[in-house]
Amino acid sequence: MHTLSVRQKKWAVIAIVISIMALYLVHIGDYPLMEPDEGRYAEIPREMLATGNFITPHLNGVEYFEKPALQYWLTAASMKVFGENEGATRVVPAVAATINVFLTMWLARLMFTGRTALLAGVILATSTLHIVVGSIDILDMLITMFITLSLTAFYKVQCSNNRRWYLLFYAAMALGLLTKGLISIILPLGIIFWYMVFTRKWSIAREIFYWPGILLFFVMAVPWFYLVCQANPDFFYFFFIREHFLRFATKFAERYQPFWFFIPMIILGTFPWMGFLPSLLSKNGVIRKIESIEDKRNIILLLAWFFVIFIFYSISDSKLVPYIMPCFTPLTILLAASIRRSSQQGKWLSYGLWLNCLGWFVFTAALIIYSVHADYLSAGQIFRKGWLIFVSMSLGLVGVLIVWFKTKQIRCTMAALAVVAFLFACGLQSIHGAVASQRTAKYVSDDIAQTLQADDIVVSYGYYVQGLPFYLQKRIVVASFLGELEFGSEHPSGKGWFIDDDELLSLWNSNKRVFIVYEKKKEKTIENLIKNHGKLIHPKGNYYYIVNR
Repeated sequence: MHTLSVRQKKWAVIAIVISIMALYLVHIGDYPLMEPDEGRYAEIPREMLATGNFITPHLNGVEYFEKPALQYWLTAASMKVFGENEGATRVVPAVAATINVFLTMWLARLMFTGRTALLAGVILATSTLHIVVGSIDILDMLITMFITLSLTAFYKVQCSNNRRWYLLFYAAMALGLLTKGLISIILPLGIIFWYMVFTRKWSIAREIFYWPGILLFFVMAVPWFYLVCQANPDFFYFFFIREHFLRFATKFAERYQPFWFFIPMIILGTFPWMGFLPSLLSKNGVIRKIESIEDKRNIILLLAWFFVIFIFYSISDSKLVPYIMPCFTPLTILLAASIRRSSQQGKWLSYGLWLNCLGWFVFTAALIIYSVHADYLSAGQIFRKGWLIFVSMSLGLVGVLIVWFKTKQIRCTMAALAVVAFLFACGLQSIHGAVASQRTAKYVSDDIAQTLQADDIVVSYGYYVQGLPFYLQKRIVVASFLGELEFGSEHPSGKGWFIDDDELLSLWNSNKRVFIVYEKKKEKTIENLIKNHGKLIHPKGNYYYIVNR
């Protein structure tokens, strides 16, 4: 078996690192903002720059307290540097995803070996859910990265006995609190509690109270919360009670899913590596056959990490797919360690390769079938944009099998798998961009902007089209809809900007020039409300509009 020289290993590592960075950073400006989330998380920092108010977040001119301000600040800084465009809005999640991969590699290196670390990085970087969430301007990747950072710092304390790493631990939790709230504290501390229980390292309960770290946490986290509460007395109840406890314990957010919802999300989210999941339960695998006390503690931490987050979100009455992202760091490290165990034993645990190849075949067949019935993309668009997926999953599958049968070396076969996974990830980016083009407000905004005057009024009817204010650089009127803007609409800042059907009809018949934007499903409602409204204009994308003059 050929062994790489030290110089060749160095260049291989550099190539992997560059490939991971390119995978997440190169494409971020290639497609428009996807509704609804990207429009929202792009507009809030844009309004911060426009108003100079970095304390109270506003969305379409009204107070918006569902999330803290850190990602808004970072995105505003990115816009200041790169301009108010799609790429600038995605810098934060893309960089956070890249850092999360490198943190995962660092933790895997601390726990196991350098090869395990590289493999863990490749698995995480090319996993479907990590790619998708790292390519969208939402908050889940940033909070995932801070949770990974906090627990990596905790582990560093455990293996070095240097409590100064708790400074990083508490700093990461503070930044996580400023990103998405109390989960940045609850989840890491919950994981550490169960790690302490199962390892019986009761000294953790004492040593974790590192007062310089606790002081740093309060210095970093408290000022913004104090200032926003001073400026907005209703912030505390809305953010801490409504958006944390009521969202978790009730169905008011209308995001209820059954307890088992995240199980298929995790399986599908690990694609194209899902076939190796059963190897985690193999009797010769890293979980059931532990070789040392240190390995046992490592496995306990990784399992506690995975299951605390999985169970926490599974029992919640509010579920969205990206919530489960923090589970992927421990899962990919366990997968990498399991595959490394296969390599050491010279055989695939639980038929990992064959199950993975079968998964690729089933995925390709399912994608072909889906392409015939797709809502957003035609079969031609899917094949044209996703050709790299089909090539990697078909020819790549053949190539991987050839490598295995020719070499019988798991290490060589995994290298081939990694190449195919990177090609798949690149193809997935193309499909993602094509879907975004069908779920964006960019094209309707561009069409309106060609004739839009300063005094003209743009109305979003029956739904708040998040991307309209961002692309038009203009506040819009919202008709017959409140949604997540209901709280802000009740403030003085919302007066006159939220109207019902009768007020819309009066506005349409006034001497103002009015554009009404709506989804196709509202077409009949508009026709019944506004008789003889004239030409219906449908630019590329999912939205229509009419104009009164």
